[in-house]
Amino acid sequence: MSSPWDILILGCGRLGGNLKTELETEKLRVLGVRRSQVKKDATFLSLDLDLPESWNRLANLPLSENVVIVAILTPDARTEDAYRQRYIGISEKLRHFASSPGRGHRVVWVSSTAVFGQNQTGSLDESVMPMPDNWRGTLVREAEDNIFQIQAKTTVLRFAGLYTAKSLNRLRDPEMRKKLNPESVSNRIHRDDAVSLLRRLVVDHHNHANTPELVHGVDRGSTEYRQIFDRLDGARPQIDSAEVGRIIATRYRAQMPLLRHPTLDSVLTRP
Repeated sequence: MSSPWDILILGCGRLGGNLKTELETEKLRVLGVRRSQVKKDATFLSLDLDLPESWNRLANLPLSENVVIVAILTPDARTEDAYRQRYIGISEKLRHFASSPGRGHRVVWVSSTAVFGQNQTGSLDESVMPMPDNWRGTLVREAEDNIFQIQAKTTVLRFAGLYTAKSLNRLRDPEMRKKLNPESVSNRIHRDDAVSLLRRLVVDHHNHANTPELVHGVDRGSTEYRQIFDRLDGARPQIDSAEVGRIIATRYRAQMPLLRHPTLDSVLTRP
């Protein structure tokens, strides 16, 4: 019999692939599950998680007693049907899979701060009840509820907007700026810090350490888009944190890894 897998990453794209690499440095056996094939790499498995037979294949995998399932899913399109199929459909399948008799697998589900309505303001930490005001937030929240019903220990990780230095530079484009309200607050986290946070949560679950049920993945630099535009244009020396508006926060900052990029300034000042 093959050695059991310690970690299953469902939806092993860019973010999941980076997480997989990090977890393998911990000497964990990590299986990345994705629809597209990765040739000549037995640590990846090509499956369409929308199909019931794919879950039958997962059920036959050799899994360690401390296995952790990580779900990092993205819809095929930004439409209501696509979100419903990917988030609701797979969260329901995962709920049944992880909770079936004899399993009790721990789960880390990657979600989004889109669960908060655009009209919700103030410091929105994990204690604040989301009030989604659009179909996207409603479906993302419904998927979270499916995960919370899993009998084993779970963590839902809500990321704010993921970015890199390259994607940040897109905000220099005047056409992109026209799509954004300069008075609204930008909440985000660098991809490197997102991977670091995921790694901590997954390793803690694998080691049966104490883990929160809900965590917000966000940096310390929530700020107005106007300030970001001015900073990119060289019109201001630094970005100040927002004091009013839709500000995503977390109660678990002290328990999480130190941020490599606590604000956008730390990215913009790197050589």
